[in-house]
Amino acid sequence: MPSISKKKYVMETFVTIIEQRGLQSRQYQDNQGQPRTFHSRGFVLSTGIDEFYAEMTGDQALQCPEYDKSSLHCFQGNIRQRRFTDKNGTERFENQIYITKLV
Repeated sequence: MPSISKKKYVMETFVTIIEQRGLQSRQYQDNQGQPRTFHSRGFVLSTGIDEFYAEMTGDQALQCPEYDKSSLHCFQGNIRQRRFTDKNGTERFENQIYITKLV
C-alpha cells in the first residue's frame, strides 16, 4: 500500500480568473455507509506571474456564482502537499489547492 503524508498551508493573494470550470458532482458513501454527494468546481487562476489550479468544494461549489474574469479577486485557500509512492515504487509529491474564499 502506498505511503501518504499530508501537510496544510494557507495562502492569500490577488488573482485573475483564467478559467472557471463547471460544477462536478459524484456519489460516495460516508463512514456510516450513507450515500452522499461530493461537489467541486475547478478554477485556473493567475497572480500575474504564476498560474495554478484550485478547487471549491461542498456547498461553496454549489452556491458559486459566475465570476467576472476581467476583475481582480481576493483569493484565500489551503495548500496541501501529498507525498505518495507510485505503482513503480517511486516517491512522488502533489500539491492540492482548495479555495476557502474568492471575492
